[in-house]
Amino acid sequence: MKTLLNLALLLLLAAPSPAPAKEQAGKVKEKISELAAFTIPAGWLEAERLEQGDPQLRLSNGLHIINIRLAGGAGSRYRSAGDFLVGFEARSTGGKPAEKMETAAVSGTRVLIYRRRIPVSMPPPDESGPSTMTTEEFCAVPAGKRFFILTYSYGDTIPDPSYDGDKAWRQFLKEFRALKKR
Repeated sequence: MKTLLNLALLLLLAAPSPAPAKEQAGKVKEKISELAAFTIPAGWLEAERLEQGDPQLRLSNGLHIINIRLAGGAGSRYRSAGDFLVGFEARSTGGKPAEKMETAAVSGTRVLIYRRRIPVSMPPPDESGPSTMTTEEFCAVPAGKRFFILTYSYGDTIPDPSYDGDKAWRQFLKEFRALKKR
């Protein structure tokens, strides 16, 4: 047992250290910026991350969140927007298909805006109880051989009287431009 523990420790020490988070984050924003032009709403914060093989830029203002995800590349879970739209991430909790809300012009293309229910908070692991749910709107925007998944959610069940996040989301969609890679 002690030998296995020592071996595991040696393997961890011998493994190359991952790139610093800042370096990876810079590459995430760079990858997204290569294929899209957009304006971050005034007063919103940005956070870069790499999840499920896709670079993602999360914009937030309090509990209002807009997420920009570039999918369809090497290491991505989805090869096409169609794969994403029939996949489990485009479904509401419990597997219910997302509701088609409306169409919108995004980057010169008419896209469907979908709505799904997602959990905002879960009960602690050792307790039972309901999770708090909210709605998330999303759409898939083509970008050459890849595509963007744009999402908006507000992390509370009580509307925010101090800020209209839905208005910021609609404006974001109007201004978002997917660029074709040269």
